[in-house]
Amino acid sequence: MQKAISGFGEELADGTPAPSLRALWHRASPGSRWLTLACALGSTVVVAVWVDDAPAVAATGVCLLILSAAALVDLVERRLPNELVGAAALPVGVAVALALAAGSPAIATGALAGAALLGAPLLAAHVISPNGMGFGDVKAGTVVGAAVGLVSVPAAALGLLLALAGSGGWAVARRRRHVALGPGLVAGAVLALIVAHVFDVQAN
Repeated sequence: MQKAISGFGEELADGTPAPSLRALWHRASPGSRWLTLACALGSTVVVAVWVDDAPAVAATGVCLLILSAAALVDLVERRLPNELVGAAALPVGVAVALALAAGSPAIATGALAGAALLGAPLLAAHVISPNGMGFGDVKAGTVVGAAVGLVSVPAAALGLLLALAGSGGWAVARRRRHVALGPGLVAGAVLALIVAHVFDVQAN
């Protein structure tokens, strides 16, 4: 916990310690702060609406909540901390293990399918243009895909489309060639799961 507060135990490229979330929060623009809060709130809403149909959504919510903090880092510093992305993967891994132990392979299969649906296209984009798509985005996208796939595989595919559309629209609106993808991945996942619930998409 102390590492997470002080800077995730990581060092930046120049060897200096990574800044804390508190410091990044103060450096963030008002819009970045509101987006981070919206992602965090959306993570809890997703759990509330899906918990009766898909108990594994609790892991999804924790994962997205942690990645909301990673998204703040991405907004301010254009990087996704490995420790936060790794921490976000833990609840998903636990949910998969519990599902397999309980004889519910559909949940584990959904997580793998979701990870592939988001991770594979982002990895392809990274291979084609490493400067345009960072490997941190690939790792975060894979974790997001697995988290959403715990609940609904179609929602994982929709989440990727919403993430790319939202990030692309933001880039056009702000007239920027590069924008942080982390917030788009989290927001896209939240919106996709809410839309899937509204349209009664069946859980895994």
